[in-house]
Amino acid sequence: MGSRANYVIADERGWELYFDNGGAVPLLETFAEGPAEMIEYVREERRVEHWLDDVWCEGAALIDIVNHLLLLFTWHHDGVDDRARRLAAIRSAWPGWQIRWAYGGLEDVVAYLGIDRATVRAEERPQPVLRPGPIELLENSNTLVTIRQPDGALHGHRLHHLQCEPLWAGPGLLDSLAVLIPVSGWERLTKDDDGPELGLHFDLTTREFGFWTAATFNGTVDEIAARWPDWRVEFWEDRHEEQTLRCGAGFRMFPFEAASST
Repeated sequence: MGSRANYVIADERGWELYFDNGGAVPLLETFAEGPAEMIEYVREERRVEHWLDDVWCEGAALIDIVNHLLLLFTWHHDGVDDRARRLAAIRSAWPGWQIRWAYGGLEDVVAYLGIDRATVRAEERPQPVLRPGPIELLENSNTLVTIRQPDGALHGHRLHHLQCEPLWAGPGLLDSLAVLIPVSGWERLTKDDDGPELGLHFDLTTREFGFWTAATFNGTVDEIAARWPDWRVEFWEDRHEEQTLRCGAGFRMFPFEAASST
């Protein structure tokens, strides 16, 4: 079974598209080799004319030789700390280059080239259906939602983003979470629990909604914001500290020492 990746090399002549059937899993390790090695590596992969889509593409990297920019993402890493270490290794190996994470996945890569995002969008974003009953499976959760109530109280909830697509759910998400028992922090439930990779914070008084991710999300921030009318939506990239700041020192987002954002 493959872990499909698209690579792009852009230079003064234009850009070339490549495909690697197993490139997504080792992508963060592979690209720590440095620019000269990776340009040679990519050019040995199979040239293609058609992009993957945002369902089948598990990782991608764009090397802009003219502007010295590397734009990349992969679904495959072991949480906030692991991703931060691997990106730090890439930055060290690419001195003088700007290293950027493609938070919008493959859509961000094609958009950088001036291509319509719809080219790689498998389908329009569905209207999420908030499932009745409990929507959290704590042992499998990877998302932390925190809500500052009008009286100042803070409620936290753990869930898996695939259970209700919280970024796309709209204000109905808050009603669904209100029936669940809040958590007072992120407790490590299994030895493989690497902490949240997606965090959402709501302030019900100011109607502000901020989120961060160490992974990717489909669509754009503007499209997500459209699902939250009358809310001020802010994207914090991978800066989980923004959520921690709004929760206060008494709320532990990670049951272990998390790396600084990168």
